[in-house]
Amino acid sequence: MDNDSISVMSHLLDYYSKVPQERIYLHTDRPYYMVGDTIWFRAHLLDAATRIPVSRSRYVYVELYEQNADTLVQRMKVRCDSNGVFANAMFLSKTMTSGSYTMVAYTQWMRNFGSDYFCYKPIYVTAKTGDDRYVSCVEAPIALQSSPLLEVKQRKGQLLIRMSDASESDTLTCVIYGGGNLVETPYVGSRVLRIGMSRLRPGVVTVAMIRPRDKLVLASCETQIASRDSICVSMKSQMTEGKKMPIASTLTLTDQEGRPLKGTFSVSVTDYDVVKPDTLQPTLSQWAVSRRDGVYPLADMLRGRYPQMTYPIETEQRITGRVKGTLKSKLKNPSLLVVNPMRAYYNRFELGDSSSFSMEIDCPEGAEWVLEGAKKNGRTSLVQLEIDKQSFPQISLPIYSIRESSSLNSFMKQSKLQQMFSRNVEIELPEFVRIGKYQKKQKKNFMNIEAVRGIPQDDPRLEWATTMRVLMSQLGIWVTITPEGEQHMQNVVCYIDNFKETDHSIVLQTNPSDVKSIEYFPKNRSENGVFGVRFSPNGTIPGVLFIFLKDGSEIKRRNHLLSMAKVQPLGYRYNMEFYSPQYPKVDKSDYTRPDYRTTLYWNPSVTTDDAGKVRVQFYSSDVSKHYLLTIEGVMANGRPVSWQGLINI
Repeated sequence: MDNDSISVMSHLLDYYSKVPQERIYLHTDRPYYMVGDTIWFRAHLLDAATRIPVSRSRYVYVELYEQNADTLVQRMKVRCDSNGVFANAMFLSKTMTSGSYTMVAYTQWMRNFGSDYFCYKPIYVTAKTGDDRYVSCVEAPIALQSSPLLEVKQRKGQLLIRMSDASESDTLTCVIYGGGNLVETPYVGSRVLRIGMSRLRPGVVTVAMIRPRDKLVLASCETQIASRDSICVSMKSQMTEGKKMPIASTLTLTDQEGRPLKGTFSVSVTDYDVVKPDTLQPTLSQWAVSRRDGVYPLADMLRGRYPQMTYPIETEQRITGRVKGTLKSKLKNPSLLVVNPMRAYYNRFELGDSSSFSMEIDCPEGAEWVLEGAKKNGRTSLVQLEIDKQSFPQISLPIYSIRESSSLNSFMKQSKLQQMFSRNVEIELPEFVRIGKYQKKQKKNFMNIEAVRGIPQDDPRLEWATTMRVLMSQLGIWVTITPEGEQHMQNVVCYIDNFKETDHSIVLQTNPSDVKSIEYFPKNRSENGVFGVRFSPNGTIPGVLFIFLKDGSEIKRRNHLLSMAKVQPLGYRYNMEFYSPQYPKVDKSDYTRPDYRTTLYWNPSVTTDDAGKVRVQFYSSDVSKHYLLTIEGVMANGRPVSWQGLINI
């Protein structure tokens, strides 16, 4: 291989590494639902170029849109687990209307390349018995790009490529990329180039002719390489006929040559008598070979031109903003107070010479943060805090062709029975009357004794005092400085939030604006003995000082100020575990609650062993004798795996 062709290969690999792209496939437990149901799903996040499962983006956004009204119904954020799996559940409100809906999945990094490359998953939601037909949405196939100068055909296991206007003396480089492929080979004259299909992976690929001396793309076109091999799944089931009986199936996944397939897959088991598979929607394997990988402009790849990225790869959650003066003046050494009242988090950060900040947070769904900007001296007057708002993409839903499928009458009846006896059923409680008024407990010393001296909550001295030394002088406590330069309070025992603090320098370095209240019991009082103090060598009884810090609850009263902001970003939803009832007793008469489940098993993270085996266990319902088992996933080498099979009792 000459140096020119090696250079072409290095350009493409360099672009792949510097501009990685992602694709998502959504696997749901079934294709249609009833209002009040739960959608169990897994988002398979893949590298667009190699199709290898990745988790460099740690968060995936999943949205639900009503197709006809083009209206956002709900939005959630999914965080990957320790195994790199993005899975969760979406709850359907009972007030939803019947019709077609679209689930949209994307990462922040995918927004750089446009919403056309997001994942769009159509589902159907039914609300009433009159909806007796399931409406399936079918997306139109992509239009492959062609070129009048380049002929590409597939014949007898070979890919035939011919450049029509190339002269006999021209030596070009033919590059095939996309669909997990990256092949280059020299091309001479107008001859027919033959490439064995066994070298290529299935998918939409781009074939291009490049002039090596100036890296000029002379012609390019697309072709689709069909999938040639299929997986083999052998299933051995152990079951007992009857209601609420255990079913255990051992699956062995191999390729056509009998080699085991190892990977982490999502597995669902549904009632086949009422939930039929949607044959019009592509499986993961079909989706992988019928979609473009991403945005890969060959001319830019060869010349090292990289796109401008607006959205980063989201590896952590952040709050960003600026602290500035209200008169557009720059503040010197501002500080930022951050409070999360739900988690009792309270901290102050010094921003130094910068007025901008980017703060990493751990933010679950519904968490609220209160921020306050301040000057170097802790004052908040003439300070303005600006928080960058969280943005979301504008979604343009695909246009589907509508086809009617099987009847939903049996599904509707069974789903209603299922919800009637579900553990999530809503229970109407009688109206209650609130008696009395809740009083928030005030912070006091651990002996709950009224202090002789102190500075109460909301005392103005806590706001205008610049140092703790000033506050101590208000209480009659004198601060001395040792020859080493350390500050010390003589004959005083200190407590911060009822925890003893022997290092007085820590107490005196506390910011007065962070103090909620102070209590002080002067020295030489015999009552101080209840706090555990003892006579000093000179016969003096030390005084006892209690300092209570703010916990964040009091900061909400001032959130109307320009220096403060209340932030509630879209947080991640905690992982939901699929609920499946257990019936271990031999005598099933003890289980009186009827079982009308339509989804009997869901596990988004099932890993096969070295032999390609995996075991699926669940209990049968009261009504069905036929179950549909579905497996979706991608192996570590980028090979997609999709399979469906029946379990008959």
